Amino acid sequence: MGKKPLKPISNVDECGCPGNLADPAMLDKIDRLFACNVGDYVDLPQIVVVGDQSSGKSSVLEGLTDLPFPRDSGLCTRFATQITFRRSEVQRIAVSIVPGKYSSLEHAEHVRKWTKVMETLDQKSFADIMHEDDDLFPSKTFSDDVFCIKVTGPKQEHLSVIDVPGIFKRTTQGVTNKSDMQMVKSMVQGFMENPRSVILAVIPANVDIATQEILEMAEEVDPEGQRTLGVLTKPDLVDKGAEKAVMSLIEGQRHQLSLGWMLLRNLGQQESSDRTMDRHALEKSFFVSQAPWNTLDKDKVGIPALKICLREILAVHTRREFPKVKAELNKKLKICRTAHSNMGESRDTPADQSRYLIGIATRF
Repeated sequence: MGKKPLKPISNVDECGCPGNLADPAMLDKIDRLFACNVGDYVDLPQIVVVGDQSSGKSSVLEGLTDLPFPRDSGLCTRFATQITFRRSEVQRIAVSIVPGKYSSLEHAEHVRKWTKVMETLDQKSFADIMHEDDDLFPSKTFSDDVFCIKVTGPKQEHLSVIDVPGIFKRTTQGVTNKSDMQMVKSMVQGFMENPRSVILAVIPANVDIATQEILEMAEEVDPEGQRTLGVLTKPDLVDKGAEKAVMSLIEGQRHQLSLGWMLLRNLGQQESSDRTMDRHALEKSFFVSQAPWNTLDKDKVGIPALKICLREILAVHTRREFPKVKAELNKKLKICRTAHSNMGESRDTPADQSRYLIGIATRF
């Protein structure tokens, strides 16, 4: 028998707005554990956004976060990016880098010192921050470090997601090679294999899902589909007559996932270049006026519905998994403390070290 699937819960305030579903203190503890690289030793609960480079994953992330990701920067496509929202009296955006598991001590110390704190973030300042990675990683195309963005403010809802680089099947001459391709796939697979990862699989609606490698990867690590949420994009590009296949996914008639499927209408490339374009208004209008999409349940379409769904999933997931994380950490700490105790008293000074060596010699 496998684990019970994560079932979304309903939690709204008197105004019909989503309430605080998850325990903020519990989420903050998980954030601190992640920042300390505890995830290298104990699986931490998290929501991971995955997809290929043409899936519309970046647009989904922008819609979820409302952060002005620069279109010409490579930083958030070569790193895993953790984006955290927490409610606080102080309006602040903090940017930092958590070194990867196999980083050298010198590299880890170097990147941990790199932090930025600001009250607001526009596209230009965001681009300037991201371009600073040229000094930190002048020779790397991809990295296993994690780029962290933490947004706090009095109106923020509690949410955390990790976006990983998009997988790709073809290299770009002078930019990427086959080694990069394999590194990205291994990185994505590593996040998905974590049994405490909820997989947000982003797939274009205008392609046959049977050809999507990211869905195959999700099925390998989550064969029963208990912790995978499918997100379809680009419904405006679906060929006439092919809408029925997409509708059947959203309505749960085929390729069923316990967390279900959702549909988003992101900005197209030309629309993204128009700064007057309101992404959320365009999407809302699309799902109200465009058939057959306007017949779908409102909790299955659009970024607002996805945000509520993810907050509910995160609440259920952390409540269920945090006690297990705590128990595993205590067990590992006990083992480490026992091993440390067996090493004897500390030998910090030359005199202490000399006495220790004399003791060894005397016993022989």
